[in-house]
Parts: sequence; structure tokens; C-alpha cells
Amino acid sequence: MQRGETSTLELVESLTALQRTLRCVGHLSEGKQPVGFAALGVLAYVQRNQPTRATDIAQWIGIGPAALSRQVVELESSGLLVRSPSPTDARAQLISLTPQGAEEVEKAYDRRATVLAGLLKDWDEAKISAAAATVNNIQKVLRAGLDGINGKTTPSANGPEGAPIV
Repeated sequence: MQRGETSTLELVESLTALQRTLRCVGHLSEGKQPVGFAALGVLAYVQRNQPTRATDIAQWIGIGPAALSRQVVELESSGLLVRSPSPTDARAQLISLTPQGAEEVEKAYDRRATVLAGLLKDWDEAKISAAAATVNNIQKVLRAGLDGINGKTTPSANGPEGAPIV
């Protein structure tokens, strides 16, 4: 391992712990909602990149096409997504949110923001903004590195002002 083996391992451990904690926050904020935690990631990506192809969603989320296909079918049958033919590729379909799907994403972000606001009640706006900027920079560097390794260009899935999707 290069560049400070100890600090790189510490970063791996910190990011892994953050990932697990965020999953817990997400589950806490979702409770008994109609859309599961994983499906919400699909909806959020589609919201920021619609219309989009299933392969782009799978690549961004990091799952295989079969797993994504099952999620898309479920979300479509729930009335949250709709598929339409691609105008440029007769073999492809484009995926978009329905109005109900867009509403579900907004509600989920509101629930998560409420939970995070409560957990970060001792932080001021400057500290929250600095943390968001740091996490966003890490995400961008890691995504660019993954794209370089895979020889691919991953579609941007950033939210307002460059904030990554959750």
C-alpha cells in the first residue's frame, strides 16, 4: 500500500463506519414507508438524471443489471417509475419518475433531513456545510477514480449545488 498505509487504512475504516451509520440513519428515517431503502436510491438517481437508462442506474449504484431490473419492475408496478422507448436506440428503454415517484423522493429527503437535523443539533450551519463539502469532495474523487479504472464515464448524480444523492 502506498501513501501512508496507516492513514489510508484509517480512511477506509472511517468511511466504512460512516456508510454503516448512514444506513442506520436511513432506516431510522424510513420506518415503515412504502418504498424500501435500496429502492429509494434508484428513485433518487432517476430524479436527477431522467430520463435515464437502467444500465446507467446500475453502474452508479454499483449493482448488477438483474438486481436493478427487479427493482425497476417493482417500482414500476407501484406506480413510481415509468419506462418509455429511447428515441435514439430502439433496443433501449428510458426510465423516468411518475409524479407519485417524485413525491416519494421529496418526502424521503425531508424525513432524512429531519433525522439528521436532530442528530446534529449541536452543530452550526458552518460545521454542517464544511462536513457536506468534505464528503462531497471524497465522493467525487472516488467516483472519478472508479471511472478511470473501469474506463467509463459515470453520469453525474449530484443534487442541488453538487451534493451527491443519498
